[in-house]
Amino acid sequence: MKSKGNMMRYLIALMCFFTFQNVYADMTLTIMDQDNKPVSDAVILLSKESVSTPDAVAIMDQIDESFVPRVLVIQKGQYVNFPNSDDIRHHVYSFSKPKAFEIKLYKGSEIPPIAFDKPGLVVLGCNIHDDMIGYIIVADNSYVIKTDKDGKASLPVKQGDTVTLWSERFIEGVNTTKQINITNDTEQSLSLEFLPPIEIMGHSMGYGFGKKQW
Repeated sequence: MKSKGNMMRYLIALMCFFTFQNVYADMTLTIMDQDNKPVSDAVILLSKESVSTPDAVAIMDQIDESFVPRVLVIQKGQYVNFPNSDDIRHHVYSFSKPKAFEIKLYKGSEIPPIAFDKPGLVVLGCNIHDDMIGYIIVADNSYVIKTDKDGKASLPVKQGDTVTLWSERFIEGVNTTKQINITNDTEQSLSLEFLPPIEIMGHSMGYGFGKKQW
């Protein structure tokens, strides 16, 4: 009887293990454009997965007259540092509702970090260099990730879940988000209509200080 009891406990533990794996194992979502090319720097948000605000200060650098990274994802309440690694001065600003701010002409890294305490899209510009554009996605203490150079992102979701997708390349504009239904537990590829890649269309077409905020 003792051996049967041990076997039963083993089987129950094994069932629980596979159930846990099925529910929590990450799936891979791939975002492609209409030409079947991967879309990098697309942002995917999962509102059901709660995330605390990191203590680490995020970095939005300025290198070769560009914001680096071009798209930064952070959590609500997180601080962001804006070092200027160029040899010329920049004048960083944003009119976006979640965080309107201005850092007047400066070089170096002595500027104090800025707190982003409201969720949403923050579009960055430079008052000196009009083609400098950057984006900060402030998540509402929820899971957020960017697609890599292959258009892929690993997500803690399962079939039937819904995620929110953002890309500066959306034809409808940078203030647009789309709801994506997850249809597979392991991997899913999604093809959508996008504007041309940034390096092809130029910085100015990616510029967006629209009044509507998501």
